[in-house]
Amino acid sequence: MQTLEKLKLLFESFHEAIYIVDTERKILYFNPAASQISGFEKNEMVNSFCFDNRLNHVDDEGKQLCLDGCPLVESIKTNQIMEDFVYLHHKNGHRVRVHVRVIPYEENGKIIGAIEVFTDVTERNLLLEELLIQKKLSLIDPLTGLFNRRFLHEEFPTLIKGMPEEDRLGVLFIDVDDFKLINDRHGHLIGDEVLKTISKTIQYNLKGNDFVIRYGGDEILVLLRNVDQDNVEFVAEKLRILVKNSVTRSIKQGLKTTISVGVTLQDKKESLIQAINRADHAMYLAKSKGNNQVVFLSKDY
Repeated sequence: MQTLEKLKLLFESFHEAIYIVDTERKILYFNPAASQISGFEKNEMVNSFCFDNRLNHVDDEGKQLCLDGCPLVESIKTNQIMEDFVYLHHKNGHRVRVHVRVIPYEENGKIIGAIEVFTDVTERNLLLEELLIQKKLSLIDPLTGLFNRRFLHEEFPTLIKGMPEEDRLGVLFIDVDDFKLINDRHGHLIGDEVLKTISKTIQYNLKGNDFVIRYGGDEILVLLRNVDQDNVEFVAEKLRILVKNSVTRSIKQGLKTTISVGVTLQDKKESLIQAINRADHAMYLAKSKGNNQVVFLSKDY
């Protein structure tokens, strides 16, 4: 295992997140960058196994790759470099989109494990960061870190004023399923943690020029620029799957939740509030279908 010890020394200062497994998928090394992205400390990960499912990678369809379809297994089996985009489960419970690259490694001509390199590919919302830097906290929801309704009414109209005529604005109206029951059963502090986890999962898995707004209570509004019906429905379904496959881990034993999503496209001849109201109506239709659903409504429904 001389090569492994050299790799550990080499990877300790890397900016890329890296962990190393043996052929049984036992984690032998977990570098500081991996801890930073995942939230898990080295001592929590080393000597555990991938299939213990702490990172709990899923794909766009919610398939649990650590249990079936693991790139590490394929890399060791075929002695080939494997690459993919997956969503890891942060220690705090939200989902983070990462690019993974798995490289088999050998000693004396024999495969003895694999190295997984992963990078956070979350698109940063530069406007949100700028507002935080400028201390414009009146436009940021203090609980979730999302934009608030004041931002929607005061800043957003200016931001889209120069949007090309042919660009469509996608509207997602998201409501946490059975949120009142969560508050009643577990208390409002637990409800806050659930809302923060869901908000981060949504915020971290959109484009940098999309907008996520806490609309009120457990209602979250997502505004997507330059999309069509296929795009907006794909994003809504992706977010639904990611939330469904996440757990609020800061809560003892974890707590799983789902969301209902109403979706529409703003017509150029209508106001944004009209489109939001239609998405809100679509969300209630999703609720009526039993929760954990996505419903799209066009202007002419």
